[in-house]
Amino acid sequence: MKNLRITLAVIFLSIIFFLSLKTYRDFVISSDLKNEEKNKLKNSAEILNECFDLKNKSKRNINESMKLIEYCLEEFGSEK
Repeated sequence: MKNLRITLAVIFLSIIFFLSLKTYRDFVISSDLKNEEKNKLKNSAEILNECFDLKNKSKRNINESMKLIEYCLEEFGSEK
């Protein structure tokens, strides 16, 4: 009877341990994916900000700004 309890306890603790490892691994993978997405968005924002030339925005009229925005989005807006 004592051996049965010890065996069941070991099996139960082993199951909990393996489930914990799986949960930790899934958490790490999701964190890596989130960081990768953040880096992609950050890089895209930097590229678009350079393309939009925000320092000289007051020197352009609305039509020129719209053309510049369309060009930047076509050229750099989506990953290929």
